Amino acid sequence: MEKAKNFQIALLIEDISEAKIISDGLREIGVYAHYYQDLDDLWVSLNTYTPDLCIVDVKKMSQKNLLFKQHPKVKNNSLKFSFYYKKSTQILLNSTNGMAHYGLIRGELSINDQLKAIVKRRCDELDLVEQNKTLKLRIERLKSRSNSLTKNIEQSQETLAGLESVVSLMNDFGQVSDLDSFKSRMSYVLSQWKACDTFGFYQLNSTGQKLVSPQARGTKFNTLPDLWLSQNSDAGIKRYALEMAFDVAYGVLGDELTVLKVHGKSDDPDMVIFLQMNQKMSLVSLQYLEEKLSSTYRKVLLESLNEKTMDNSQDIFSVLHTLDEQQFFKAQIDKRFVLVDFSELINLVKQRNGNRFYWKTFSREFVTEVSAILGSETVISNYGADYFLIGIEKSKIEENFNKLKAYTQDFQYWRYFEDTSFIVGNDVSPVVRFISPSSVNLLRSLDDGFQDIMATARSQHTPHLEV
Repeated sequence: MEKAKNFQIALLIEDISEAKIISDGLREIGVYAHYYQDLDDLWVSLNTYTPDLCIVDVKKMSQKNLLFKQHPKVKNNSLKFSFYYKKSTQILLNSTNGMAHYGLIRGELSINDQLKAIVKRRCDELDLVEQNKTLKLRIERLKSRSNSLTKNIEQSQETLAGLESVVSLMNDFGQVSDLDSFKSRMSYVLSQWKACDTFGFYQLNSTGQKLVSPQARGTKFNTLPDLWLSQNSDAGIKRYALEMAFDVAYGVLGDELTVLKVHGKSDDPDMVIFLQMNQKMSLVSLQYLEEKLSSTYRKVLLESLNEKTMDNSQDIFSVLHTLDEQQFFKAQIDKRFVLVDFSELINLVKQRNGNRFYWKTFSREFVTEVSAILGSETVISNYGADYFLIGIEKSKIEENFNKLKAYTQDFQYWRYFEDTSFIVGNDVSPVVRFISPSSVNLLRSLDDGFQDIMATARSQHTPHLEV
């Protein structure tokens, strides 16, 4: 009966000697009882505490106008009780009819065995109540944990979806190598981003005296009004200027804007973008987008700072002079010239006149990568937008010619268009061929190419575009 150690019993017995017998029986099983001789004393005590069990003598079921069955705790079933009787008082058991008691204790029988059975039943019941409470608490904890896990899963799925959307956005961004193409490309991809309804952005002007909204194209782009600053800034947009920009952007684009800060070399951002989103984006996704935009922006800044004239570039007149030196004076020149004809690409650009082509980026990257592949001794010149002349060392003529052809075939021309969603056909790849060492032959080759272009235009044949 270990469970009975903290068990509380109230005894309401008329005969104190009989109460002592019951008390001694309880003490043997480790239970100490509170003795009451009158119903009114027990009544008052029950108003202040509730024992685990009450043993009531059937002779004490009433006292004057008090009835045991009318006590509030009996009526609401919060008090558990058992009845004590003897053969002489058995008739009084009729007063207990309809009361949900825990058994009857007869005085003439073994009190201890009867008490053990009733106390055990009540202890087991209390133990089940405690177990039930413990299980309820455990269920609540499991529910709370389940809700937390569900919330975390939803947040993880939201974060993953946001990151996938941002990764797709940055993949569409492609490669840019100057600030103008960066801003133009950013405007284009944000206009194509399904998660964005509208956007606008600010940057410092060249003097650092005001915030300006650069001219950009895009169906979702909104031009923001210029903001003059109270002091010049040459190291990013200061906090007070950002607050001014926020107020204006909220007025133009609406409330609940998402703000992205594009950082360059300073702690303060060089550019701030305001987006009206149509779906919730996690903080992780937005931070990743900020980092990728800032990384691309810094790369453009670095390339702009390091931009230099190529040592291996030559103007077309120098190339024509070199060719004549070979033809007329048999000058020993260690190079052989190759003509790279981009006429088909130029035709495609003309056909797609609504899709901006980044000329400067295309020229710079083509020249830089060809120089890296063929070596610093390579001489590169261009004749208009259609042709590049590349002087290859004779000692590596076959090897470098094959490298050049392979490179031009694999060159990713599509990435220099603002809208990269269409497919550029293989027929746009340039024609690569050797030219004889004569300026006149070179000019004739160029003229022949021009005549071919005119003939193609007259026939209105446009085989290059596959949408």
